[in-house]
Order: sequence, then structure tokens, then C-alpha cells
Amino acid sequence: MKQLRLLPAACAVWAATLLALHGNWCIVVPVLALVLWRWQRGQAILCAALSALAIVVTKVRLARAVPLGDVLTGTVISDPSETRGGWLLRLRVPGYPFQVPVFADEPAPSGAEVTVSHGRLTSLTPPDSLAAHVAENFRELVVTTVGPSSQGLLPGMVLGDTTLQDAAEKQLYIDTGLSHLSAVSGSNVAIVCSAAALLVKGPRLRVAASLAALVVFVLLVGFEPSVQRAAVMGLVGLLAVLNSSRMEPMHGLSLAIIVLLFIDSELCSSFGFALSVAATAGIVVVSPLLYRHLAVIGWPDIFIRALAVAIAADLVTMPIVALMAGEVSVVSVLANVLVAPATAPVTILGLIAAIFAQLGPLSVLGAGLLAVAEPFTWWINTIAHGCTGLPLNTVAASPFLVLLAYGWVVAGIIYRRPLLTLLCVIAVLVPRHLETPQKPVHVVATEEDVYPIPPGTCSIVVTEDSPPDYPTRTPEGIPVFYR
Repeated sequence: MKQLRLLPAACAVWAATLLALHGNWCIVVPVLALVLWRWQRGQAILCAALSALAIVVTKVRLARAVPLGDVLTGTVISDPSETRGGWLLRLRVPGYPFQVPVFADEPAPSGAEVTVSHGRLTSLTPPDSLAAHVAENFRELVVTTVGPSSQGLLPGMVLGDTTLQDAAEKQLYIDTGLSHLSAVSGSNVAIVCSAAALLVKGPRLRVAASLAALVVFVLLVGFEPSVQRAAVMGLVGLLAVLNSSRMEPMHGLSLAIIVLLFIDSELCSSFGFALSVAATAGIVVVSPLLYRHLAVIGWPDIFIRALAVAIAADLVTMPIVALMAGEVSVVSVLANVLVAPATAPVTILGLIAAIFAQLGPLSVLGAGLLAVAEPFTWWINTIAHGCTGLPLNTVAASPFLVLLAYGWVVAGIIYRRPLLTLLCVIAVLVPRHLETPQKPVHVVATEEDVYPIPPGTCSIVVTEDSPPDYPTRTPEGIPVFYR
């Protein structure tokens, strides 16, 4: 229980920051202190002090957040997101303490300096950072080296760059629970740092090699907020891999939560941050417990470990996904287990290839590494297409139903009834699939009538509007036809 000593403090800081931003924060400190005082006085003092400090930091940031004008100039800090009416950009505005979401009529790459006026992008200065040049050179090498099925995945898995993925490909990975592969996450950091640690001997050299690899990785990828979170969460995961005796993984995770919330108060209400924390906690805490119970099945050890990690990550993140999207992927565990052996080779080979891509004539060596990595990305893409073609790959669900379902799954694993658990899952899902009304074609009069899109829609037909000069898809990847 020693490694949980900072967990109450992390939860207290998270709750205090959330209430300071969105609720009544005045009751946080006294109520928290009173509850913990009867449990442990040291915890009460620590939690109350950190909560009070979190409230002060958040309130100071809110006081600096003066109203913004109609014209905004700032730096794009993440990849743009396509919406029904245009693009969502997230800006860092000089002198403003929070990131600013802005809707614009056209996209802008991460790192670009833009000016937005009344939803129109009036000026754009292309990004001139090292990460932008790295991504551009790597994209060019990828396009000229590998096939179409790998072109979207490689930059995404290596640098978190989804520029080469269209809406349909992005939705494919979302539906199969593989979208995390195309984003810079803690798993990327853990893979890179672990590979560096394996090259040397001795605990101090391993830590030094891991930190050096982390610095190189961040320099190549950039300093976006998601990269900062991934770096911190990846280091926490690395603690579990290296089996550190000085800082247990949960202790490191709790410390990371506190530090990140002090750096960026908005993380308290970020689904991405919640998913990162949950996934990290699931991998370092839940997966070892599941592994011990799954090991008795007698399957190959590498498969059991991959299955334990996939179930643990799904168990702790699916309720958040259900709360966020109202639906979950049923095939995500299967897909993640099948692609697990291909993830590390793509990340490591791709990262080395990205370095060679910056070295002019030596980029031919990078092309050779990408050729070696291409079968792995082909496999991931093939698994995604295969899983999305399975019956009922996504279902509508609430967080409660997800927790209830996974409770039965975990109970089946603990009591060593995997076959019975699998049959129960099939018995629940198959009738639901047979009863789900299928509507493959959604016919509407104009483009404004497209939403809401019925579940199960495979294509949309617009009867009255004139067709554009280029193929059209919705942000969800559904093709739109005109007649």
C-alpha cells in the first residue's frame, strides 16, 4: 500500500482543480481535510495543502483569462479536427493562460501561426519548427517508399502525424479501438525508452539511455500538449518495465497527475488526459493481476501478456469512451491483441527511418527500414479492416453497462471460466446484432439534412443538391452520393 500514498493527493488536486474551474470550490478543502483527518492526519494535511494550492493556481489563471476579441492571432498546438461546417483549431494565444478552440473555414497544420477573424482564416504562416521539418521529410519518404495501406499509419504511429489519413481511415481505427496507435501516447514513449534501455546494462545506464531516447523523441515529435502528457505517462509506464525499486509505478502516476494539473489546469476536464491516466493505471496495476489468472490457461506467454494488457486497458478506458461517445468498440480487445506484436517494430524502425529522412543522401537507409516495417503496418491495417467487418463491431453503451459487462468478464477470468465467459458474451451480443435495424443507405434532400445519421448507415444519398467536383465523405468516413 506504500505506493498508493500519493493517490489521495492526486485525486484531491484533480477534484479541486475541476471544481475551481466549473463548480463551487469553497467546500473542497474543509470537507476533504475533515474526512482525511479521521483517517490519517498526514494525508489530511498534504491533500488540503495541495488542493488549496491547486485552487489558487487555477483561480489566478482564470483571472488572467480576459475576454478575447473577434480577431485572434496565435499558434496552432494540435492537428486540426474536421467538423460539419469546417475545422476546429486549438490555438495558444500570447498572454492568454488557456488554449483557445477556434472554428475556421480551412485547416492549419500544428505549429502554424494563424489569424482567425469571424471563422475565416485570414493569414497563415507555415510552421518552421524542427518537428514540422521532421514530419514533412518523413511524409515524403513514406509516400515514395510504401504502399497506400501503410502511408497513413507510419507517420501516425511514429510521429503522431495523421495528415495522410483520410476521414474513412481515421474512423476505421476508431471503430476497432486502434486509434491510439496513430497518436503520440505513453505506449510510444515506453517502447522507445525500453528499446534504449535494453541496449545497455546497469540500472543507472538504463535510466540515462531512456532519458536520452525520450529527449530525442520529443525533439522529433514536437512539444504539443499531447506529447507532454505522453512523455510523462510513458515514463510512468517505464517504471513498471524497469521494475524500479525507488519509485513504484502508481506513486509515479500520482505524482505525474499532480504536476500536469499544476502545469495545465484545463487537463482536469480533458477526456484525453482521463484516458491517458486510466490506460496507464490499467497497464501497471490491473494487467499484472489479470496475467496471473490468465496464465493458468496454458496459452503462449506472449499472447497471455498481450491479452492481459488489452483487457486491462479496455476495462479502465471503455467507461470513459462510453461517457464521451455513447458507444464502444466490441472488437477492440481482439484487434489490439492481434496487432500487439507489430506495434513495437513499426515504432522503432519508423523512428530510426525518420532520423535518416533528415540526413539527405542517407534517407535511402530510412527507405530500407520502412520497407522492413511495411509488412507490420499492412498487418495492422488488415486486422482493422477485418475487425470492422465483424458483426456488431461497435455498440451503443453507457458507462454503467460497460462496467457491468466487464465485471462479468473479470469475474470469469478470476474464477477460471474463460470459455463460459466467452459464450456468455456471444449469447448477449448475437441476439442484439440480429435485432439491430440495418439501414445501409440514408437518403436526404439536401446536405443540411444529413444529420443525424442513423446507426448502421453505409452511404448517404443527397437528392436535390448539385454534386461537388470531388468525392465527398462525412467526418465519420461515410461516402456521400448525389443524384
